[in-house]
Amino acid sequence: MDAKPQNAELEELIRRNDLARRALADEWQDVRRRIDLPTRLSDHIRGNRGLWFAGSAALGLVASSWFRKKAPSHPSVTPPRKSLIGLVLTSAFTLAKPAIKSWLWSEFQKRYLSRQPLSPRTGGIRHFQD
Repeated sequence: MDAKPQNAELEELIRRNDLARRALADEWQDVRRRIDLPTRLSDHIRGNRGLWFAGSAALGLVASSWFRKKAPSHPSVTPPRKSLIGLVLTSAFTLAKPAIKSWLWSEFQKRYLSRQPLSPRTGGIRHFQD
């Protein structure tokens, strides 16, 4: 008769031990969750995407205003006007540039790209057309 109260007492202790282990495991998981900062941060970002987007946009605007160059306090000086001769020469060169490029390219092709094949009579010396 003595065995039944001890068994009941032993079973109660085992049950309390299991409950304590489960509670301890739950507490340990909670502590690990609190310590794991990257997971907490990513969960928070996923949960509040709009807030994080608005905050990053606002921070970008503030940062860009900090690093923007300040406008000079004195009024800007207007550049001097070009003379008529300078304007005419600049326009003429701009208009002549494609023709000059075309002429230079054709001269390059004539002198360097259209070579005659090696001649056995000349001993391997190449002759260019002039």
